[in-house]
Amino acid sequence: MELFDADIYGHLRRCQGFVRSCTKEINSAGHEAARVRIASAIATMRLYNKYRVPYFQALLAQARKQAVRTDSGREIQRRPGNPMLRYAGSANRPIDDATSAPPASTQEKLQS
Repeated sequence: MELFDADIYGHLRRCQGFVRSCTKEINSAGHEAARVRIASAIATMRLYNKYRVPYFQALLAQARKQAVRTDSGREIQRRPGNPMLRYAGSANRPIDDATSAPPASTQEKLQS
C-alpha cells in the first residue's frame, strides 16, 4: 500500500509482478503454506525497505527451502566402536574396550 502512496502509475507494474508471484506460490504450495511464506517475505521486504519482484521471489524460494529442511523428529543412533567418530564416548560414559568392537556392518541407521 505504501508503494501506491508515493507513485501510483510508477509502481503499478511492480505490484502486478508481486501478485503474479503470489499466485504462482499459492497454486504450487497451497493456500495455507503460501500465506505464511508470503507474509514473511513481505515483512522482510518492509524491514529492509527493498521492494523488488526478483527479491520477493528469492525470499519465497528461501522460505520454501527452509520449510523442507525442518525434520526435528529424526534421531541418529550411533554404534559404539565407529572409528569415523571423533568423540565416541561422552563425559559421563567413557568408551569401554570390550563393547567398542566394531560390528560387521559399519553403516549407521537413521530412525524416524
